[in-house]
Amino acid sequence: MKRYALIIAALLLFCLAASLAMAEKPSKSVLYLNSYHHGYQWSDSIMDGVRSVLDGSQYKIDLQIEYMDAKRYNYEDVTGMLLRLYKEKYGRERFDIIIVSDNDAFAFASQYRDILFPGVPIVFCGVNDPSPEALGQGNLTGVVEQFDLPRTLDVALKMHPDKTHMIVVGDSSTAGTAIRHQIEAVIPQYRDKLTVDYWIDMSLRKVLDRVHDLPTDTFLFFIPYYQIIDGRFLTAEEVMESIYERSSVPIYTTWGFLLGHGAVGGRLLSGFLHGQTTASIVLEVLDGKKADDIPVYMETTGEYLFDYKVMKRLGLDMDRLPDGSRIINAPKAFYELPKELFWTIIVSFALLLLVMIFLVMTMIERRKVERKIKDQLAFQEILMDTVPQLVSWKNRNGRYLGTNRAFAEFFGVEHGEGVMGKTSREIMRDPEYVDWAMDADQAVIFRNEAFRKVRRKLTDASGEPAWIEVNKVPISDRSGQVVGVLSTAENVTKELNLEKQLLQSQKLEAIGTLAGGIAHDFNNILTSIINSTELAVSDVDPDSVTGKDLKRVLKAARRGGRVVKQILAFSRPSTEGFRPTDVGAVVAEALTLMESSMPGNIEVRSHIESDLACVHADPTQIHQVALNLCTNAFHALRSTGGVIEVGVDHADLAADEAYLIGLEAGEYVRLVFEDNGPGIPPDILDKIFDPFFTTKDKTEGTGLGLAVVHGIVHSHKGGLHVTPRPGGGTVFTVYLPKSEEMSSACAASPDGMPAAGTHILFVEDDVDQLQTTPRLLEAMGCRVTPSGVPEDAVELVAAGDHGFDLVITDYDMPGLSGTQLAERMAHSAPDLPIILVSGREDAAAAAEHLPNIKSVIIKPYDKHDLSEAINTVLANR
Repeated sequence: MKRYALIIAALLLFCLAASLAMAEKPSKSVLYLNSYHHGYQWSDSIMDGVRSVLDGSQYKIDLQIEYMDAKRYNYEDVTGMLLRLYKEKYGRERFDIIIVSDNDAFAFASQYRDILFPGVPIVFCGVNDPSPEALGQGNLTGVVEQFDLPRTLDVALKMHPDKTHMIVVGDSSTAGTAIRHQIEAVIPQYRDKLTVDYWIDMSLRKVLDRVHDLPTDTFLFFIPYYQIIDGRFLTAEEVMESIYERSSVPIYTTWGFLLGHGAVGGRLLSGFLHGQTTASIVLEVLDGKKADDIPVYMETTGEYLFDYKVMKRLGLDMDRLPDGSRIINAPKAFYELPKELFWTIIVSFALLLLVMIFLVMTMIERRKVERKIKDQLAFQEILMDTVPQLVSWKNRNGRYLGTNRAFAEFFGVEHGEGVMGKTSREIMRDPEYVDWAMDADQAVIFRNEAFRKVRRKLTDASGEPAWIEVNKVPISDRSGQVVGVLSTAENVTKELNLEKQLLQSQKLEAIGTLAGGIAHDFNNILTSIINSTELAVSDVDPDSVTGKDLKRVLKAARRGGRVVKQILAFSRPSTEGFRPTDVGAVVAEALTLMESSMPGNIEVRSHIESDLACVHADPTQIHQVALNLCTNAFHALRSTGGVIEVGVDHADLAADEAYLIGLEAGEYVRLVFEDNGPGIPPDILDKIFDPFFTTKDKTEGTGLGLAVVHGIVHSHKGGLHVTPRPGGGTVFTVYLPKSEEMSSACAASPDGMPAAGTHILFVEDDVDQLQTTPRLLEAMGCRVTPSGVPEDAVELVAAGDHGFDLVITDYDMPGLSGTQLAERMAHSAPDLPIILVSGREDAAAAAEHLPNIKSVIIKPYDKHDLSEAINTVLANR
């Protein structure tokens, strides 16, 4: 027993030393793209040659093999499917090198390397007749399949002096076409000795019919290709055997794997040697040598090989074979032995054979079981690592027995042995989650009950808060005893963020529906009040009690109008007034206004980049955003004092950053508003953009400030991000997309009163506005023709010499809307500009397709709004 124990101990030490030696090898990841399928002898022999060198190298090679099956399926038909498959399969995997075998894989890798394997060197093999452009693509080297056709033809002509005609049998596959080009390049050397025909893509039945009656001055040159007969797939060897059985003429080839299937022989290529040469180049690249520094191996290789049986059948003289030729299937010499010795050897051999068969069968069965177990374990490990959920399993003592890759990456631990035998407290950094997880594990073990879809908050490996949805189920043995816990968890952080955004959008939509319903009628009322009050103010002494009362009425009406516009700004923001805008100048103007009203204990700092790109925006709305965010910062600092920092610059958002804000990756203009105040409590962070939500006294705000900011930013197709400031305070970051129209200077609004004598046709169905607005326009120096019926206004313009410089019309009118009126006037006076007035925000969208509507004014409006719109339209006329 001691002897056996020593032997076993020695074997264990040997295995341990071998495993340690294997562990010390650096790992390299290699992808092998095979043009064909497993079982095709040529490519399989190349693969065997590659493996023979790589397995004995100084590296631990992780060799992944993909078969493109281009012999059975047309390359063009499967390229798209293979591209999608490999993108999905290897999108996140990084290879050290790519090996491509034969022409189809070489063409595929060359075409899609920048998509699938950017920056990865490629080593090719088995490629026929590559173009200089293909070889010059960079970061590439390999071995060209350069078969020795001249020497094969020299042998054929020497063995058959009467042969003057050669028929090339092959197909038009990628490799077949390249081989034909190589043949055509050599044939001119034999123009005085040989004539050549090509049987390309000819069915096997037709080939068999033809070869039976070929003239005696002919021989065949066979290119490996496949055939499908009655749904059965015939290999190149089977095709050659079929031709050999029917042919009366010799068959030559230059590929070693076809020897023994009917070919006489020739100067034959060895796929195994070809693969070994390729693997040697691969090791040079893995050692650090650049692929471009390794010259492409283009030397002609091979050895003289011939088939004895075929030569015997054709009656060929073997003395004519070149020196150094090898012959297969030659008869073996038999030496006579004494009968007693012969039978002794036979009986001994039989006994040894029986013992050997028994041992081999035992070993085979054992290896089958071992291989099956290893395959199952390997498959389970691969399956676990491909699952995106966090998977782990523990024993009854709460110690980990294993995890998948997603679990290790989420918690920042070493995958595999790094967690074996450890507890949750040793690998997780969130003590609150650890306590809950350990209690849950014990509950599962002792109650034999599963936990399903339990959402928990915790800290991930990067220290960021995250949410996971946890499932825990008991693991039982054959007797039904619980021996451990299987846990799965899904990272639902992004889903929860999307849910929050959806809830916010639903809230805003609800408010928007309410606001839109009342806005039109309320704005009409406010417009009449504002216009009438402005006229009344001009008729009384501004310092009188009546004048002051009227100014208070005007101020209150305008404030009411602003409240309605604020509600609409976050619920249904208008795009009217959008133009290429210098955001930096707008923010600077807002800061100038804020600084003048800031107390001495609050400092405002700003950094606005020069040469900022224009943004397609409404300057008024951007001004509102800057004022609201600065006001918000002021309220946070007014009791303690502090610093408000404002910055405007360029930002290039990556895909991950943009996704979190709900934007697309690209270039943006970034506005940053930062204060060092007390910050926003985490429990109300989700509510700060809700309409009418405020932490201030009811006399200090309406709760619409941040809601308006949210609506304006999203109407500009931008993003808004709120984060706590390190050391205390809050940072609001606004991203606005750069304007596609990169104008040299951003637009500015014309100021001043309209030109005196401007003749305006004013169309309005509301009686109060029909009486007040024309008087307001006349007070600005305009001549006004009022019309309460839109049809009459159309007739006035259609009459011909109307003399109008401009038309101002309401949008919502009975019988004929403002857009319909514009359409009719476009027929008779296409150059007459029109300003559309409406209490609804959707008027701008309705007017977009009408070129004669130059501006849209949203009610309520005052004298300044009218003057600005009229000047803008007339200036651009």
